[in-house]
Amino acid sequence: MLTIFTPTYNREDTLKRLYKSLKSQTLKNFEWIIVDDGSTDNTEKLVQSFIDEQEVSIIYKKTKNGGKMRAVNVGVTLSTREFFFIVDSDDYLDERAVEIIQEEIVTLPVDYAGLVFRKVEVLDNGFPIREKESFGEDQIDSTPIDIFYRRKILGDKAEIVKTSIMREYPFPEIEGEKFVPEGYIWNQIGENYLFRYIDKGIYYYQYLADGYTRRFSEIIKKNPEGMKLYYAYMLKKDIPLKNKIKFLIRLIQSIYYERKKDRRNT
Repeated sequence: MLTIFTPTYNREDTLKRLYKSLKSQTLKNFEWIIVDDGSTDNTEKLVQSFIDEQEVSIIYKKTKNGGKMRAVNVGVTLSTREFFFIVDSDDYLDERAVEIIQEEIVTLPVDYAGLVFRKVEVLDNGFPIREKESFGEDQIDSTPIDIFYRRKILGDKAEIVKTSIMREYPFPEIEGEKFVPEGYIWNQIGENYLFRYIDKGIYYYQYLADGYTRRFSEIIKKNPEGMKLYYAYMLKKDIPLKNKIKFLIRLIQSIYYERKKDRRNT
């Protein structure tokens, strides 16, 4: 039914917490695919210890360091299940997450892309700090752009997407870069398919000091082509003017850093 996919790079410390949440699932009809993006710590040895326990069905593949988006593409090719769920290595799931997903999938229209649940931000002690955030309705059938820009349901969300559709929309792989915003793919999928948004928090996360969200300035400098691709795409969408202005500024930044990169490479 479900592939839980985790891209990881030097996260042996937080992988233990994620694994604990997976082996505690009330339903175990999932596979866990881990793509190790060239870790230099003891990730491989740690994952082997997980495999040896035989608590969870695990597929492990180590690749040359190329960033999360390439790792996702690899994970999609390895998936043997109908739905694909990206769970980052520094996050973890509610113990009923898989059970809840299965309950909702049963009623999902066949032509929908998948399900979207709430993410819940937690403190270091594991207590939620945004437990009262909600989508405003128990269930909404919509698209990412409508949800974010028209309904103003902001923040990160947990997308469970049909694997066949993930194969239709692979992440761009840009030479010398490692990142393209996930919204670039979710929004494209939303042009042709609906998602079902479920107002349940099943995914717990923390913003780490070295995570993508905290390193935005560094990311745009190192991945200007990928960021340019995203912002140029978003400027063509029917979104509020204030967002278009912000994206135009970031597009200009991306072009600036892209040109600097080109000059360094010549």
